[in-house]
Order: sequence, then structure tokens, then C-alpha cells
Amino acid sequence: MHKIQSSQMKKVLIFLAVLSVSFAISAQTKIDSLLRLCEKSSEKQKSGLYLELSFISRKDTSKSNSFSRMAYKLAVKNKQISDQAKSFYYLGETDYYSRDYAKAIPFYEKAISLYKLEKDTFNLTNCHNSIGLCYHYMDQGEKAISQFIEGLKLCGKDQEYAAEIISNIGMAHEKMQNLTDAINNYRKALKINISIKDSASIAVNYNGIGSSYVSMNKNDSAIVNFNKALHLFKKMKRIDKQAIVLSNLASVYPNYPDSLNQAIEYFNQSLAKFKELGLNHFEAEISAGIASVYCKQGKLKNAIAEYNESLRLTDLYNKGFYLKMKNYEGLWHVYEIMKDFKMAFKYHILFSQYSDSLDKKEKYQQIVNLEKKYETEKKENEIIRLQAKQQLTDIQLSKNKQLKLLGFITAIMLLFIVFYVLQKYSEKIKSNKLLEEKNLKIEQSEQELRVLNASKNKFFSIIAHDLKNPFHTVMGYSWLLSKDYDLYTEEERRKFALDINQSTNNIFRLLQNLLEWSRSQTGRLEFTPLEIEFKRVLENSISVLRSLADQKNINITTEYSSNLILFADPLMIETVLRNLITNAIKFTPENGQIIISAHQANDHVCINIRDTGVGISEVDIQNLFKIDSKVKRKGTNNEDGSGLGLILCKEFVNKNNGTIWAESTPGKGSSFSFTIPAKANASNITS
Repeated sequence: MHKIQSSQMKKVLIFLAVLSVSFAISAQTKIDSLLRLCEKSSEKQKSGLYLELSFISRKDTSKSNSFSRMAYKLAVKNKQISDQAKSFYYLGETDYYSRDYAKAIPFYEKAISLYKLEKDTFNLTNCHNSIGLCYHYMDQGEKAISQFIEGLKLCGKDQEYAAEIISNIGMAHEKMQNLTDAINNYRKALKINISIKDSASIAVNYNGIGSSYVSMNKNDSAIVNFNKALHLFKKMKRIDKQAIVLSNLASVYPNYPDSLNQAIEYFNQSLAKFKELGLNHFEAEISAGIASVYCKQGKLKNAIAEYNESLRLTDLYNKGFYLKMKNYEGLWHVYEIMKDFKMAFKYHILFSQYSDSLDKKEKYQQIVNLEKKYETEKKENEIIRLQAKQQLTDIQLSKNKQLKLLGFITAIMLLFIVFYVLQKYSEKIKSNKLLEEKNLKIEQSEQELRVLNASKNKFFSIIAHDLKNPFHTVMGYSWLLSKDYDLYTEEERRKFALDINQSTNNIFRLLQNLLEWSRSQTGRLEFTPLEIEFKRVLENSISVLRSLADQKNINITTEYSSNLILFADPLMIETVLRNLITNAIKFTPENGQIIISAHQANDHVCINIRDTGVGISEVDIQNLFKIDSKVKRKGTNNEDGSGLGLILCKEFVNKNNGTIWAESTPGKGSSFSFTIPAKANASNITS
């Protein structure tokens, strides 16, 4: 778990204290009073009043930012550099408390440039320390330490602030796993805090030393330091700090097999104190910690529930990269213990995508191990097939023996022979039926293996090529812009932005299809057919793609009955329409046309998407909807495609009891059609 050190917790406590005071004297009354005062004040006085309003309104991010910007505008007009700097600082603080660290940093940097003009070393120290904390929580430790050192240079004789920043440097080293450096810095800060008798900071330093010992697997030393910190915080009645230390103690006790219940108890005590302070976002880390303990206790279903809850809270509170990675790692190991290799493989992929620190060889070996499990399952199916063949041979041998026995007793019991022959004939029919059933099962197993293998290859292909390539474009252009922004013309920058936009759109569409395909493959896709208006489903699909068509000046027209009703799953049909229309836009040149039509035929509705694009060869049409096909083409504007969309369309149409097919003439355009069950007759053509 992440530990909150002195700067972060001081900011949180200051923020909570301001809120408490504001509520005690009626925040809204004070705001109204300040606004009335603004009406009577000069412009130079107004900037300071707006900054005070920004501070009071900090709970409302939008309102606080609005007051800060109003203050900045007046401060610029009246050349009030100090108020300009404070406006930027408050904008940064608002984003910091909203945990939007990347957005906060530029505001702090602008404040620094203005505070330098004023030679305001105290606020310069504040800004560097705040930027360092932002980088720390963004997992950019080296940048964080660099900012902390800049702040330390400006501290001068302020020993209390120097100790705080040195402690933050230790915190950054700890997160980077430079544990010896972390402990050394914590002890430097501890020495200063003991000399100035700062009990709260002394306890914080003990807590930091304890957490570093945890990472070094020196659990006894960790517990000693955590208990020192807890004792001091209890003495000072600091509930916030007690919550942190309790969570840290909870993370140590799982290393002692006989203390797992004690670990859960500490986690729950910590969470109760966090909630008492209104710091509910720490529930994400607590859930992850409890999940790891459940895993060690063998309570695997409880562990899965807690990991999933932690993931939900991570997204809700924007907790960031590291915790999400640890949750995926935990789920991967739990499902591996449960021998659910399919789910284990899924969460291993997610963990690998988040884990840049893992060695490439180690990542590859983990994937190979999962593939070996897949191959093991394949071999087990082969063994079943061979066993079936052996059973067939045994049945044949048994039948021959019985026929010989029948020959020996023919002369003695003619009536018995007739009865016996009939009996054997019946057994032969049953044997043949059993043989046919086993052969059918073998064929089905082989077909399933071929589909699984094709799905695996398709998945690896998308991950290795289709998902990676657009990221190269985004990273390449964004790197160029970040390094040499001013060297490029406005037209070149606009082109870079367009290419980045197109690549991110490609990534989004690919991930959307990949997610839906993954859900359909794992059986987690819910099928909920309803009576739905075709008009509404079509409009929903076209609305999100209209801008793509406009970029190529493509005209989309529709022809369908106004009261046309489908009986299908609306989300699946929207996905099918969206993929087919996207393909039509992709392979239609500029100034082209796309015609979408639908009509009812008996108990089905036939839907058609026709374009004036480049068309498809007859050979490619035969392989469009196959998972193992290699049909992948660039669009008319060089748009990328994975081939997964049409496969997803076929699965969804089949799921809705329909059929899908394609017709095309190279150079003249293509036509994709599919049928869906209908629930009403249609008339009145609209377009």
C-alpha cells in the first residue's frame, strides 16, 4: 500500500480543517459576505478577495477554479505579481486534491516563475515540494526527488520544513525500492525532528522506516518502528495517522501464518478511522490488502471479491497505475491457484500491460507457462480420443469372442441361438451408436481446439501488431511535439495532432471490439433480446460515426420503414451496425456515398449497408468472417484495421438468430447484409 507522509497528510489535514471551520461559521454566508465586499472594493483589492473566495470554495472544484481565474485576470491587469502567482498555486492545489496530478504540475510551474520574480523563497519551496509530491504519486520517482532537492535548497534555516522534505525524499526512494537510501533519509529527518521536539514528524519518520523494513523483509524491525509511531499518534490523538500506521501493521502480519486474522483486524480498524475522517478513497488499498490475506487463508472466492472491489474503487477514486497493477497481479495468482487458466491468462495479460518494471524475459516465460497449460489441455483431449479408439478395438474383440461361442452351442439350442443372435444384433447397434457418438465428440473436440488456437493466434496478433502500431504513432508524434514543439509549423503540428487523433480513435475502436469479443469468448456477454425500434438503434450507431464520415465528405443516406421493429439485443445490434458502417467509411474514398437500407421479409428484417468504396476481391470475401483468416487491409486514407470487427459482427448476428453475408465488385463498392428476427410489419419508407 502507498503510505501518506508528512506533506501529503499535512495538506489533507489543512484542507479538512479549512472545511470544518468554513462549515462551522456557515461557508455560504461568508462567501456571500465577501461577494458583497467585492462590489465596494477596488480592482486591486478584488484580486485578493477572489483568492480568499477560491480558498473557501475549495470543496467545489469548479467554483474554486473560477474565483482563481478571476483573481488572476485582475492581478495581470493591475500588475500584481504575487496575486498572479497565488492564483496559479491555488489552481494547482485544487487539481492536487482532486488527484489530477498531471494537470496540477503546470500550474505550480507557472507559480514558480512568478514567485522567482518576487524572490519569495517560502512559496518557491512550497511549489517545488508540491510538484515533487505530484511526481511521486504519478510513479515518477527521479523527477520527484529532483523537485524535493530544489525545495530543500530553498529551505534555509527552516529546520522543520527541511525535515519534512528530507522525509519526502525518503518516501520517494522507498517507492523506487531504493530502500537503504530511504531509511537513511528517514533517519536524517528523524534526527532533526528529535532536536526540535516535533512529535508528529518523529512518528511519521518511524512509520517511514517501518515501511522500508517491510520492503526489505525485515518484518520484526518493521513492527517495532510501526508500534513506536502508533504509540506517539495515540498519545497525540491523531486519528488520521493512526489509520495509516494500522494499515501498515496490517500489511506486515500476513508474513506470520498464525497472525492472518490479526492482519484483517488491523485493516478494518484502519478503514474505520479513514472513514471517520472522510478519507474514503483509502478503501481501495484496504480492499487489496484484505484480498491478499484471504488468498493466504485459502478463501479464494472472498479474495476475488475484494480484488474486484479494489479495482472498482481504484477507478472511482482515480488511484492510478500501481494499485491497479497489483490487483490484476493478485487476480492472476488466485485464478491460477483455482486452475482457471483462462481467467488467469486474462489477468496476466492485464498485469503485464501495467507492469513496465518486469523483465521482458520474465514476462515471456509467464506467457509461455500459460501456453503450456493450454497445450496440456490439448494433449488431454488427444488422450481421450486415443482411449475411444482403444475402446472400439476392445468392443470388436469382445464381439468376435461372442460369435465363436455362438458357433459352439448352435447344435444344442437352436431357439436359444435365434434369441442370442437377436440380442447380439441389438448390442451391435448400441456399440455402433456409441462409436458414432465418440467419433462425433472427437470431431467436436478437434474443431474446438482449432477455434481456440485460431482465437489465441488472433489475440496475440492484435496485441503484438494492431494495438502496438497506433501506439507507436501516438508516442512518436507526441515525443516530437514535446521535444521540438516550436520548430514545427502550425500546419505540421495540426497534422501531428490529426494523426494522433486518428491513432487514438483506432486504439479505442480496437479495444472496444477486443473487449466485446473477449466477453463473448469467455461467456460473460449477456444476451437480452427485446422489441426495439430499428430507427433508434440506427440513429445511435450513426451519431457516433458522423464525424468520421464528415472528415472524408462521405454522404450517408438511409431507407427503411418508420415502424420497423426488431426482436434482438440492442447493444449487440448497435455494435454490428457500428462496425459495418465504420468499415464502409474506411474503404470509401472522399466524396463517396453510403446507403443503409432495411425491409421486412416474413418474420425477419433484412438490413443492408452499401458503399461506393474500393470493393473486395472474391477470394477475400470467402474469408471475411473467419477467425483464422489473414484478411487485413488499409483504408482509403491508410486507416488501420484488425479484422476483428467482422468476426464480432458474425458472432452477434448468429447470437440473435440471424445470418450475415457480403457481396462486392472491386472498384465499385461493397454490400454487407444481415437478417434479424422481426416483431411487426413495416410500411412508410423514410430516408
